Amino acid sequence: MNIPPLTIDQDGPGIDLTNQADGVSIQMADPVTDFEYARNAVTMTFHLVGALNLRLQFEAMEFGDEPHAPSASPFGDNENFDGVAVSVDGVDWYEIQDLRGLRSDKFTGYDLDLDAIVSGLGLSYGSAFRIRFCQYDNNPAPKDGIFVRGIMLEGDAGPLLHLTMDDNAATPVVLDSAGAAQHQTFLDPGGDASTAAHSVPGQVGTALSFDGVDDQIDLGTAVDGALGADQDFAIAFWWARGAGNEETGKHIFFKPSDNGRFFAYNNKSGSIYTQFNIYRSVSPEDRLMLSVFGVGYDWNHYILQRNGDTFELWLNGALVQSDTNAGNTRDFSGPSGFTLGGWATSLAQGTMDDFRVYSRTLYASEIVALATP
Repeated sequence: MNIPPLTIDQDGPGIDLTNQADGVSIQMADPVTDFEYARNAVTMTFHLVGALNLRLQFEAMEFGDEPHAPSASPFGDNENFDGVAVSVDGVDWYEIQDLRGLRSDKFTGYDLDLDAIVSGLGLSYGSAFRIRFCQYDNNPAPKDGIFVRGIMLEGDAGPLLHLTMDDNAATPVVLDSAGAAQHQTFLDPGGDASTAAHSVPGQVGTALSFDGVDDQIDLGTAVDGALGADQDFAIAFWWARGAGNEETGKHIFFKPSDNGRFFAYNNKSGSIYTQFNIYRSVSPEDRLMLSVFGVGYDWNHYILQRNGDTFELWLNGALVQSDTNAGNTRDFSGPSGFTLGGWATSLAQGTMDDFRVYSRTLYASEIVALATP
């Protein structure tokens, strides 16, 4: 998938930037009326936490440009050069592709393995990873420069929503570490709504506990972008069941929708009894929900994902059930919000950690990694 930038910043007098179907295009040149040296830079900022298999693709051609190399990497933010550089903090920059030997009669294509490049530099992706295209005109002649077209960052995006549950402030805010920063609110009408009051040791840092009475996180439509018709998605989280779930199933998460069919998964093995339902209720509405009950209170990792017309349930890194049916491609976005901790009178008592929603299916290696504390 093409990962769009969070921001695109222009710095220079001779930049003509356009967004096209095949990617971003940039013409970097000194203006016709400007006979002085010119530095033209376009910086794209991306949220790449959790992103995989990234490739930076583009084509470039020069028209009368004089080559100019940067200082040794890492160099500063105001460096003059003809090339492509990356930075994790906006302070230290590393050139990853020079644009100093381009042809003027045809475009040269580039397909850069960004994962390998970033790893080789000893860097890592973050929430504000920067890619810069820069051209330095060091000859006072008009209209010479570099044209770059079809700029696309292809790969597998990180989560649409990521509630780490590492919230220790005395507020009801549950922080979202994903790119859109869709921070949520912990609801506890009958008690203390502050996340600090519900913070307990988790599998990945801290976790948030739910009392099974009135505790919820109502995501509203925050994850609807991943739940539309024909949209692949994955919902991943840790859950340790509390003492109030022995006899009847309680909903860890619940999402009503528009239409569909019944599919259920039940598994009783040792100390865990898991029930996964997608079904038409008497409303009538579809319900996308997961319930856990039985005996035993250990941490378990769950992933529910849709891959085309197949639903899969993963438990502790292993596939335990799959179901393929044309009806599985239906729309789960709207009309009501997605809630964590249950719904109405079926609220779950337990502890949740590291809740994620992806607008894609996960690789087996990712699933194993997420299920490994």
